[in-house]
Amino acid sequence: MIDDLLDRVAELDLEWLAALAFFLPFGETVALLDVIVPGEVGLVFIGAAAETPPRLAVVFAMGALGAFCGDSVSWYVGHRWGTSILSRWPRLWRHAEPALGRASLHLRRHGGRSVFFARFVGALRAVAPLVAGAAGLPFRTFAPWNAAASVTWVGLMVCLGALVGERVVSFVDRFGTALSITVVIALVIWFVRRRRATLAS
Repeated sequence: MIDDLLDRVAELDLEWLAALAFFLPFGETVALLDVIVPGEVGLVFIGAAAETPPRLAVVFAMGALGAFCGDSVSWYVGHRWGTSILSRWPRLWRHAEPALGRASLHLRRHGGRSVFFARFVGALRAVAPLVAGAAGLPFRTFAPWNAAASVTWVGLMVCLGALVGERVVSFVDRFGTALSITVVIALVIWFVRRRRATLAS
């Protein structure tokens, strides 16, 4: 079913591509729909479908906005009601509960940086903003990290689709977790090296 849906994306007008680019990352986080909303695969396919630079710019902007808004709504839900709100829906709770503990531990260890890194880890992406809000991370701290993560993640996925095309969709679908881990490791290495260079200067 998802494959059939993705096959039709390439035939859509720019307005529909832009709407999908917004709602895929938005829905993946705000309603914990990461099981049925293929955020990574969808954005890669949208990037392949966009083709031209002007269309790519539109879907990139809408995707980044959708990711930022989705995480922000999730942060507010956590801030207002806490993570216990998920227990009202048993199936949703069973899906989210294993990741909540990991996200909470990651937040305690890394603070605001965890918001950025969690965006690249499928298991944490949908729950990290909720945990951040429930843990009392101020929005003024959350928002910049969220914006940076949204822009970087969406840009990576859309550009991947534009550069490699439809062939990469099946790869991301199969190896999305490994890809996420690779990106996180690369980002951590870059951050550590930059940190050391700053301290040494």
